Amino acid sequence: MGNFDVMPDRHNTNTWKWDGEGKGALYPMGTADMDFRMPDVIRDALHQKIDQGVLSYAADKSYFSEAFARYQKKHYGLEIDPSDVFCGTALMAVYKVLLETYTAPGDGVIVQTPTFGHLYNVPRNNGRMVYENRLLYNREEGTWTINFEELETMVKDPRVRMLVVCNPGNPVTRGLTEEEMKRMYDLCNANDVIMLSDEIHSDVYYDGRKHVSVLHVCDEAQHNCILLTSPGKVFGVPGLKIAITVIHDPKLKARYQVVSNNCRVDVIDLGMVAVAAGFDGADAYIAELQEALQKNKDYIVKFFAENDMKIRLTKPEASYLFWLDFSDWNMSCAELAELLKKYGIVYSDGTEFGPGNEGFMRMNIATTFTQVCGMCDALKKCYTENIA
Repeated sequence: MGNFDVMPDRHNTNTWKWDGEGKGALYPMGTADMDFRMPDVIRDALHQKIDQGVLSYAADKSYFSEAFARYQKKHYGLEIDPSDVFCGTALMAVYKVLLETYTAPGDGVIVQTPTFGHLYNVPRNNGRMVYENRLLYNREEGTWTINFEELETMVKDPRVRMLVVCNPGNPVTRGLTEEEMKRMYDLCNANDVIMLSDEIHSDVYYDGRKHVSVLHVCDEAQHNCILLTSPGKVFGVPGLKIAITVIHDPKLKARYQVVSNNCRVDVIDLGMVAVAAGFDGADAYIAELQEALQKNKDYIVKFFAENDMKIRLTKPEASYLFWLDFSDWNMSCAELAELLKKYGIVYSDGTEFGPGNEGFMRMNIATTFTQVCGMCDALKKCYTENIA
């Protein structure tokens, strides 16, 4: 557990989490990156590449696609043809290219909120009609589920071209079940709507749960389904800006190849070399990471259960981003942020995750156990001195 017990000093390293959003905070737990060192195998690969003295254009990228396919087979049992794997720079940049490929201004895109804000904002800001299929919130149970009745109506609208799914959910920490994923895919496929599944947090699950990819539930030809993901979260290398798209359907694939070529979707060889090394050699790191995050998750769940702070914790099933309901504090997100920062705490503002999330905050637990314990104590003190 050595990689996860000691936190490197990230102050003055030009990292947004500590020097931007969380500048001056003791517990900057908003931005979705980890306070852990990347796997040694990735650091070694980066050093070896840099020591060549030149960062040039890559002649061959097949090694990366092959490493990704091996990783998916080993971890999730997915059979992926490396020729169906496309690599690009930055997940949201590739997301925009996917929207340009399969939708036009005025077309409908279904987005399930609360969700990562750019999944909602990118289609809206690029002239698409956003259909908000808001997840159903059971406040007492702390769970979020899909509103299938509304979704079924939406996918039948002839203007709708795409459903965007975030699985596991950011910020609602849901790991969608096989039944849920298949039901969504079948609805989409029956209505010729593309199901785009963002699975960037697929490597972190709790309590023995297993990830269900869209590729597990689609038909054999993988009609109307696209996987979008990135290794940036699990390996702690979001700065490498690696995005991966898997498209098997020949018609969808041909269209993407044209548009992505026109947009010059590409990625630096440095990133591919590093991440390919992680796919093939970081299993021990991932196992230790999951163990460390499980420990953090268990502590937080127990702490919230034993300390009534009038905060509802959404039941964490997957990802290291937890969703907190502060509604009973009767404060806006801006007011919450101002108060929490007095106690050294920074979370992500709930209003960043789509409409209707005032009073919610997102908390990142991918830090040391010591930090998690300190943050919990600071949060309790904040409640005791200001709300109780």
